[in-house]
Amino acid sequence: MKAVFGVLASASGKLVVAAVAVGMLCSGAAAQQYKIRLGHPLTVSDSTHTAMLYLADSIKKRTEGRVEITVFPADQLGAQKDIGEMVRQGANVIQLTDALFIGQWEPDAAILQAPYLMDNPDDFKKLIGSEWLQDLSKRFQAKNIRVLSWDSYFGTRQILSRKPIRTVADLSGLNFRVGAAPMYVEMVKSLGARPITTAFAEVYTGLAQGALDLLEAPLPTQYASKFYEQAKYATLTGHMIGWDPVIMAESYFRSLPKDIQDIILEEAARAAAYMTELKKEDERKIVAAFEAQGVTVIKDVDKKPFRDATAAVYERYPGWTPGLHGKVRALLGN
Repeated sequence: MKAVFGVLASASGKLVVAAVAVGMLCSGAAAQQYKIRLGHPLTVSDSTHTAMLYLADSIKKRTEGRVEITVFPADQLGAQKDIGEMVRQGANVIQLTDALFIGQWEPDAAILQAPYLMDNPDDFKKLIGSEWLQDLSKRFQAKNIRVLSWDSYFGTRQILSRKPIRTVADLSGLNFRVGAAPMYVEMVKSLGARPITTAFAEVYTGLAQGALDLLEAPLPTQYASKFYEQAKYATLTGHMIGWDPVIMAESYFRSLPKDIQDIILEEAARAAAYMTELKKEDERKIVAAFEAQGVTVIKDVDKKPFRDATAAVYERYPGWTPGLHGKVRALLGN
């Protein structure tokens, strides 16, 4: 009997050990971690960075630590082009970018940031949920890009310069820093200036050294980057209303468990709303902040000549679907 009992006890012990081992394996599988890098070009003092930290933290909390996102500001992960290629190749990367940058893969996206397309930021709400924007998202998916959100408001873009800009003629021949996207380049050419596509992180030095005469960006972004230390004139042209898509590789997105996919999409929408709220609040305070730094803010600029000059961009932008401009303007009710 003792021998039999010993055998049973031994077998029972092995069963317990086996059960524990299986349990550990199952637990390990359930708790699999996913590490993702998130890159954007703005400084840590910009509201964009605050919103992206919010996104990373929200996803980590809702997935109970299964997804950990590290945020890299100020092009630390690479320039826009480099991060975009990482996304296209299927890397575990999220990118906050802009409609003009992703327009290199689907040109129709660039119209979202065309000069004087929208009258105010709330106009963009008319496009969310539209059949046109849904179709555009599907076209990006076919090119291995998942647009997690379209509607992170980046701001209304204005000019900051080293000398006063009051008319289109004042821009003639100046070195005008813009992003490396065809829409920016064509816009600057239409205004008679010389487009300079230096990286955003190098703009401060370019202004200080005199290699750049002016730039364009939302005033809160200019302020966060302290460009006002080198350029003392802000002109409120309001030439573009910018919205930043947040993207990742479609192939990597689909490799994630369904519950994590859902959480990422939900939290990307919340982060977009949060960034929009932050940026609008920044803009309400920004003119006074610039003036406190000794910047002359030119508020009474006549926008019509700027609008008329940049209208040519719509005629020569490459690759747009025929009738795109009219279709989008109809959706906007313009």
